[in-house]
Amino acid sequence: MLTKNPSTALGSATILFSVGVLFLVSGFSDAAESFRALSPKVFPEFMGYALLFLGAVIFLQGVRSAPAPLFDPLPSSGAVLRAVAFILLTGGHLALLPKIGFLAASVLFMASSQLLLGERRLFITLLRTGLLVFATHYLFSTMLRVPLPRGPWGF
Repeated sequence: MLTKNPSTALGSATILFSVGVLFLVSGFSDAAESFRALSPKVFPEFMGYALLFLGAVIFLQGVRSAPAPLFDPLPSSGAVLRAVAFILLTGGHLALLPKIGFLAASVLFMASSQLLLGERRLFITLLRTGLLVFATHYLFSTMLRVPLPRGPWGF
């Protein structure tokens, strides 16, 4: 059994992933900066640097922590089913985005994922879903001026 710290492994993987993201983003064109405030390169580059920073923080926390098993022996069958269901839910969200638009697909995804993760209070589910989906929509469509998929209803 591996006895390294899980945070060290997660931090290393996050750092490697962020380096890959930054490498891919370096090839994006920034010609749009002369016409708009933000080019398509800005947000992925920001996320790459944020992942790099967070990966380094997680890695350093793992280095400072005591060694622990990297993996649990076997996850419960319920946890495996929830993970598979969440992956399928994410795929459904991606498939529905161009058909019903960002707002409708994201509301369905957020509410379903909270129910899948065990949230049973309907008011809390609706409140979180509304706040997160509309905040994300406002951030991308208004502040970053990134067009989001619109559904057949125009939103």
